[in-house]
Amino acid sequence: MIHIVGAGLAGLSTAYHLKGLPYRLHEKETEVGGLCRSYTKDGFTFDMTGHLLHFRQPDIKALVEALLAGRLTKHGRRSFIYSHRTYTEYPFQVNTHGLPPEVVRDCLLGFIATLTAKQDAAGERSLQQWILDNLGEGIAKHFMVPFNEKLWQVRLDELTADWVSWLVPKPDIKDIVNGALGIKDKAFGYNPSFLYPVQGGIKALPDAFLPFVENLALGEELVEIHTGRRRALFRNRQGCREESYESLVSTMPVTELVKRCIDLPPAVKDAAAALRWVSVYSVNLGIDRAGITDKHWIYFPEPEYPFYRAGFPMNFSPELGLPGCSSLYVEISHQPAVRIPEAELLGQVRLGLERAGILRATDTCIVQDVKDIHYAYVLFDRHRARALPEILRELERRGIHSIGRYGRWEHTSMEDAISQGRQIAARLMERWSRAA
Repeated sequence: MIHIVGAGLAGLSTAYHLKGLPYRLHEKETEVGGLCRSYTKDGFTFDMTGHLLHFRQPDIKALVEALLAGRLTKHGRRSFIYSHRTYTEYPFQVNTHGLPPEVVRDCLLGFIATLTAKQDAAGERSLQQWILDNLGEGIAKHFMVPFNEKLWQVRLDELTADWVSWLVPKPDIKDIVNGALGIKDKAFGYNPSFLYPVQGGIKALPDAFLPFVENLALGEELVEIHTGRRRALFRNRQGCREESYESLVSTMPVTELVKRCIDLPPAVKDAAAALRWVSVYSVNLGIDRAGITDKHWIYFPEPEYPFYRAGFPMNFSPELGLPGCSSLYVEISHQPAVRIPEAELLGQVRLGLERAGILRATDTCIVQDVKDIHYAYVLFDRHRARALPEILRELERRGIHSIGRYGRWEHTSMEDAISQGRQIAARLMERWSRAA
């Protein structure tokens, strides 16, 4: 029997692709989706912070489009940075036109200086050094460093740069100059367009897997694994039940998975306990005024704004709110152990949104709701680079496959979660056929 822990996209995809093999899918919540969920409050639908579909793999795109046939809308990205009291298009490095002249000069001269500088291998550099080497001091100063420090909540010389390749577009000198002059001749970034469900929010995607998934156990949590005996203990409302497993696929955070494995070597447990991450407050608001902005999302690098990003769900789909209203979410990073009282948090958000001109003093919040996402972004630091491969190998030696954004402790997309589920299902099916 194959046991799958977690019915987020990676777990659902694993179950979907395990054609003909016996499995059980365990989910501790009472609904599927993991963080790829939506909820409705007083007529507004919010996701568990922003979830937009963009694809690099044609086969995964085809699968999602088949699952959500006729229920997706394509959008051209309207994404901006707000800094120096000016909106510039994302990504910052190729859209400096409109910023104060001295800022544009800093960005141009800083980038030009990188063209002749000697660079070390990417894996040997901190994120801070990668930004300076590839984008220059001006872009680092005016966007990349303050934004990333706000997001990651640590100094950038503590982080490595081995995750940036697909997320941070590297321009050439023509792109930088065109961006300073306001010339637009190509799209930049991994998501110049995106897909989003017409109705129901992003939960429409995990829900679309359900007709093809069997043996789903909701409200069932993994509490302990004896890896030597290949026995896993699950708890639900009726009590606890021990199950044997041939293979176990886990999509829970690898830090939590290792805690539940009672017989792993102490060195592995210590290595997993030292992995770091950042938590995020997602503050969801419904506003009594239509059209507060035509943008999809906005980045805020400057310290006077407590949030690093704001998004506008009703611009993804008007079905996500009430007529004559607007909705938005703002994201505020915090260390996992830090707690901000909700009233204080909402006050900071309101002040920041008014300072940015998004809200007016006369606007009324019909809905105010705060979600604290404990595991939001994993930190790529030197410890992760050393420790994670051995943690994952040790788990695999014991029949446990840790996959997904938090299972593999990485910065990946919904597409990647679906792809990893398909890949592990293929491996298990091949192994099963060889053993038969």
